[in-house]
Order: sequence, then structure tokens, then C-alpha cells
Amino acid sequence: MPRESQPSALPRPRVADPTLPRHPRRVSLWTDLAAAPIAGLPHQLARLRWSDLDLSLADHMPNRSWASLRPFFSEACEVGLFFLPRGERIPLHDHPDMHVFMRVLQGTLHVTSYTLAGPRLARRTADTDLDERSPVWLVEPHRDNLHTLEARTDVAFLDVLRPPYIAGRVCTYFTATPSSSDLWHLTPTR
Repeated sequence: MPRESQPSALPRPRVADPTLPRHPRRVSLWTDLAAAPIAGLPHQLARLRWSDLDLSLADHMPNRSWASLRPFFSEACEVGLFFLPRGERIPLHDHPDMHVFMRVLQGTLHVTSYTLAGPRLARRTADTDLDERSPVWLVEPHRDNLHTLEARTDVAFLDVLRPPYIAGRVCTYFTATPSSSDLWHLTPTR
């Protein structure tokens, strides 16, 4: 889970069961995702289905805010599972100098994405719904590197982060206000 610089007024994610049952198939899945070359990762994630995880959505879905599991972590890669109940959102946040591959496994997730356009300025680049039929969503260091996530239904999604939040890499939360016809001004919330 990223180290977060979010104000205390925002709900904190609940970390659901920090260790998953050590089912051999899942352990192999996590290490395979972590070891996959970046070019092949979208294809590998696209084949992944919620049923492959043999988990109960109800067991991990919080009543409010969001919950996460971190089934794999190394200095090169982090794999995270996130659970958001219908109507909950993860506020606008960044992924500094990272690649993030996001795969919705269950439910529908609304993504509003931005690309940095200058100091404290961003251009909205996407405003779309993703579900288990959608392609893998890619966040790159210089494209779609900030986003807000809102659950249209109860949703579970998987993130593969390269590199992970380590060595001073911090997730910053923002508010975005219109600045001009196509630019948004970003204000850190803390």
C-alpha cells in the first residue's frame, strides 16, 4: 500500500487481512505478475479473472472508504488488491515516476485521469467507466499519472506498481479546479 500524504479528514483505507491464505496457485500468480516484463504484463492481466483468485468479495468489502491487500511486494514491484463499496471513492492522487497497471476484476469503477502539463497544472485525459470486460488501464510516469477512482458498484481491482512506493516515493492527494479551457489547477490537500 502506498505511503500516503492525505489529510486526516479523508477516510483512511482499511488493510484487510495483511496476508492472504498461502494457496500455491495464488502465490505463483503474484510472483508471475511481479516478474512479467512490462511489455507482456497487460496481456497477462487481461486474462486474469476474479474467479482465479478464489476470494469472496463480501469478505473483503468494507462498509465505507476502501480496503486493500498487498499479496506481493519487493523493491521493484508491488501487487495490490483494492476493494471499494458502491459510491465510495479514492480521491485524486498521483503515482510519481511509476508505471501502474490496473485491472478491474469485479464491478464497475469510474476513472477520471489527468496528465501533468506544468507545475501544479494538469490536463484531464480520461473520464470513463471500467469493468471486468475493459482493457488493462495503464498509468505511466508522464501520462495519466493522476486519477480519481469512484465505485459505481461494489468493485475489486488489482494494481501492479513498478516501482512501488518506497525510498521516499509518496502518494500525494490533490484537489483539481478548472484553470483554463483545458487545464486544471492542482492543490495538494496536505
